[in-house]
Amino acid sequence: MKGKKSNSLIRRWRLWLLAGFAAASGAGFYALAGYLMNPQVLPIRSIQIKNEFRNLDKVGLQQALLKAIDGGFFSVDLHQLRAAALSAAWVAEARVTRVWPDKLVVEVVEQTPIASWGKDALLNANGEVFRPQRKPDKQLPLRFNGDEDKAELMLDFFVREQRAFRKHGMSIREVDLDKRGEWRLKLTDGTTIVVGKEQMNKRIKRLLGVYAVLEQAQRKPLRVDLRYEQGFAVSWRSEEKG
Repeated sequence: MKGKKSNSLIRRWRLWLLAGFAAASGAGFYALAGYLMNPQVLPIRSIQIKNEFRNLDKVGLQQALLKAIDGGFFSVDLHQLRAAALSAAWVAEARVTRVWPDKLVVEVVEQTPIASWGKDALLNANGEVFRPQRKPDKQLPLRFNGDEDKAELMLDFFVREQRAFRKHGMSIREVDLDKRGEWRLKLTDGTTIVVGKEQMNKRIKRLLGVYAVLEQAQRKPLRVDLRYEQGFAVSWRSEEKG
């Protein structure tokens, strides 16, 4: 009986020791974690911005990211830094990673504008409107005018109809969608095409089917109004062809 009591006591002591060790380890872990999460411990000393840029203000972005740092190496909020990078007008995408012991690397994808939007904005290939402080050095050949929440719809319309126009040797240079929902196109030769807000594809297809005949006239079309049930109206330029 004494041997059994002795063994039982030993087991209890072992359990108490293990529990005490676990508690001490846990307390030590939390103390270490708390220490490492202190913003003053292992502060971020540099930010590297990667990739090549044509329009992005790299120095300005770096300064904005430095202001957004809210902690040390372990406690800095990478999601907040990514959001700060994306707030820059020329940034399309960003990825932030830590590099031991005091560095952040920010990989940035620059916006690629495909068209002007209104008077002061640009449009990218995803149908997103953005407003950079610095415009591209080279003027863009395409322009959109309309409500920004219709940007993706307008881009899809342009891509589809541009394909049809180019099959006939023409090209769209401007797309307008007014608040009433009426579409208007301007071609590179200066011709304005009023499409309207119904059966747009059908109307344009009907026009393109006979456009070669219009081009053979003595004067070039200035304005073509497609908002007719069975045809369209043409306004001619004052000057003669050639």
